Amino acid sequence: MKTFVADACALIAYLFDETGADIFENMLIKARQNEIVLVMHAVNLGEVYYDVLKRNDYETAQLIYQEIRQLPIRFEHHISDGVIFRAGELKKSFRISYADAFAAAQSFISAAELITTDHKEFEPLEKAKVVRIFWLR
Repeated sequence: MKTFVADACALIAYLFDETGADIFENMLIKARQNEIVLVMHAVNLGEVYYDVLKRNDYETAQLIYQEIRQLPIRFEHHISDGVIFRAGELKKSFRISYADAFAAAQSFISAAELITTDHKEFEPLEKAKVVRIFWLR
């Protein structure tokens, strides 16, 4: 079964009905039907929570967070040495945020495509063939 790793931007696009939300929604449907596996690292989940909190009050952010946890996404809470090492190497080698380095590292470790909208952060990694990208837009 094909595995995809979602970064924060992908889930944020879905939550706020931005361009690409419909594509991510279709991926959620496929994940619920066990046609694909969706994965997100807890570091990136934290980034989503921060973004939701920034746009809303605390109660709304908590409610949306609980709704996110019900989505057919496997949230990786364990941070293995491999993910730590790979994220550190990516952060050192590319101009990438630390949280995005975790999304890319999780993608690498999972041998999965990374779902994102963030061209600025991930195009250099794609060009260097460090990660395979599934662009929502």
